[in-house]
Amino acid sequence: MKFASFGSRATRSRSVRAGNARRGLTLVELVLAAGLLALLLAAVFKLLDQFMGVWEKAELRRMEVEQSSGVSELLAADLDALEPGPRGDFLAEWILFDLDGDGVAESKWPRVRMVRHATDAELARLQAGADEKLVGEGLIEVLWAITPSYPGTRELDQRAYGLLWRGERIVGPPRGADVSFFDDKAFSGGGAPRPGSAHAVTSNVLWMGMEFATTTSDLRQGWKAGLGVEECPRSWDAWARKRPNEDRHPWNEIAAHMPRAGQTPTLPRRVRLEFELENLSDLKRRTRLMRYASPQDTTIEVDDVRKLPELGAHVLIDAEWMEVAGVTGRTVSVRRAQRGAKAGHHEIGALVHFGRALVREVPIAQHRGEWGL
Repeated sequence: MKFASFGSRATRSRSVRAGNARRGLTLVELVLAAGLLALLLAAVFKLLDQFMGVWEKAELRRMEVEQSSGVSELLAADLDALEPGPRGDFLAEWILFDLDGDGVAESKWPRVRMVRHATDAELARLQAGADEKLVGEGLIEVLWAITPSYPGTRELDQRAYGLLWRGERIVGPPRGADVSFFDDKAFSGGGAPRPGSAHAVTSNVLWMGMEFATTTSDLRQGWKAGLGVEECPRSWDAWARKRPNEDRHPWNEIAAHMPRAGQTPTLPRRVRLEFELENLSDLKRRTRLMRYASPQDTTIEVDDVRKLPELGAHVLIDAEWMEVAGVTGRTVSVRRAQRGAKAGHHEIGALVHFGRALVREVPIAQHRGEWGL
């Protein structure tokens, strides 16, 4: 009997333990498990969001670089084929635009016109559908110009953008509405190319810079813009006819030491191009002014310094370019009136524009064999 009783107690003990094993989690344990799972999922989603943010920024930067590179390659190809003979020409100048409609032109963009060699395919394309084919020397005129992307827009954040145009026509007498790009009639009163004469290459251009090395420019210490003998001018007139209008902008002034053209045009030895683009999607990742900035201020205050470019980079506020010199808290030290701009008044909330700069140097074929500076 005692043995049987012992066996019965052992059986009941095993049954109790088996029942406890099958009982499952308590409510407290479920809450704790759910909380831990929620924390883990939150951490995973935050990490994924950060990764996607980094990937998106990298993708936008890649697209900006590719876009700038494509534009610079196309312009470099035009410069590389410049015609140095008597029928050649090269004209680079700066045009002022009124972006806010107040009657004062506060922003400038470059305009470049040139004569270059053309391939048979280019000539055939330009004369497709024409009843009478032009017989020339295989030369075409090429126009590069920038106009405001959104003229008259009420969106203040978009006024800074420029639209880049490129046009081409066969060198020869005008036919119908066709006009030489070197004729002022090729542009409207607002400075835009005549309809149909050029096509848009890219929009949202913040900056396009040009500098030209002369026969006396010294580039051993880098490019230095100016009108001095060893400096590099920002405009060019291949036939020295005073075509760039100095009244429009000081950069249109031609250096006094520039040689006079003879039987052939005077071309630069080397051209330095600089592009800076900013996509509309970048605007949500830009900072804004936290206080009013007068023309005399050397510091500005922004709402998020993490959204600024690196030191030494340029930023655009309204129509004024500035260089970032230092950052302390929300206060940013800047060098005012850069890139030929004028120091102006900037209200609270003004957007701080900037893009990724791309620089390209192009040697001109006429001088490539003797280039040694």
